[in-house]
Amino acid sequence: MTPLPDLQTYSLFLATAVILVLSPGPDTVLILSRTVASGTSAGLMTLLGTQVGNVVHAVLAGIGVSTIILLVPVAYTALKIVGIAYLLYLAVMAWRAPATLELGPARTGDVASSGRYFVQGLTNNLANPKMIAFFLALFPQFVRPDHGSLALQSLALGLTLALMAVAWIGLMVLLVGRCMSAVAQNTTFLKLANRLAAVTFVGLACRLVAEERA
Repeated sequence: MTPLPDLQTYSLFLATAVILVLSPGPDTVLILSRTVASGTSAGLMTLLGTQVGNVVHAVLAGIGVSTIILLVPVAYTALKIVGIAYLLYLAVMAWRAPATLELGPARTGDVASSGRYFVQGLTNNLANPKMIAFFLALFPQFVRPDHGSLALQSLALGLTLALMAVAWIGLMVLLVGRCMSAVAQNTTFLKLANRLAAVTFVGLACRLVAEERA
């Protein structure tokens, strides 16, 4: 049995992931700030750390939320309401977000090795309560308990999102390494990315409203 959900669900996840990756968020700001402060290599290692964190979040959310739903039926309704509210909140925040990335210099301290940049990205991601809430709202829509291992499904989806982020944000890191603030001040692109993210979050919230418990 494939570790991925059915084709329709996975296609929807891919479409959602594209919008999420294109929409700048706290991890993107950290990564690009590190690039500005410490160079391209530091930015790439920070990026790698954040995406390992995203995979961890994905697996924990997929397993934990799905298990709760199976053991406590009323939890499904509660989590659904929380998920809808949080997605709508994200939509409002994305729509109102400024069309610039404020790249202040990241705190460099005494960083002696690239491994520390990785740890900074990982720690920043794992300790961010907004990321935890985001994955709790997002992943239950794409993990199917009747489709096989929850861990493998969550891992596959988490890796998909992480690889897409590495490809896109990695390109941004390389560009910022050469052009610095010019990329971060591309208001047309950033405004479009924020608007698309807002529409995506509203769409996911509507899907949760219409979805029946499996």
